[in-house]
Amino acid sequence: MANPISVEIYTTSHRILGRIDPGASGLFSHLNIPTTNYLAVEGAHLNRLHQPGRMVARYPTLWVVKDEIVTVLLSNRGEVGPSGIARGGYTTTMPHWVHLVLGGYELRGQVETPGKFNFGSFMIEGDRIFIPLYNTELIAVMFPDIRASSPAMLFNREMVDAIALLPREAMPRSSSQAQPAAP
Repeated sequence: MANPISVEIYTTSHRILGRIDPGASGLFSHLNIPTTNYLAVEGAHLNRLHQPGRMVARYPTLWVVKDEIVTVLLSNRGEVGPSGIARGGYTTTMPHWVHLVLGGYELRGQVETPGKFNFGSFMIEGDRIFIPLYNTELIAVMFPDIRASSPAMLFNREMVDAIALLPREAMPRSSSQAQPAAP
């Protein structure tokens, strides 16, 4: 059994810090289990977005409804666990820098897709609700002082309002050389 991992969870109204035990399969698989609609957060600290410096409460266990989770930030990429894309044949994943608008937040980071970015297949194909985003930045739209960055996060695909590929000049410098030319 794997050790619990520290997480930073954002809903549309709250920030929750705590630990989750995702089991040996990693958080990606744990969040995308279709038979469970909640997440148990151990040692939870609850903060309101409009009062970021004030803790509302601490709880030994806080159960969070998965449908209400906008994103879960992680300390490192390995905590995501295997998130392979099921497709026939051999496929190499490509990183794409994106800007997402969802649940009152803006996210920037890299998604990995097989080949060229295809919005339709990215948003519709498969039954996974939570999708990994790497080298991330989060900003709460109504509370611009709420900002976070993380090597990895999982965001709720069902809350996405809009996605755009970042133009080359908006990509972080260290990765713009590795990014393929924009279409």
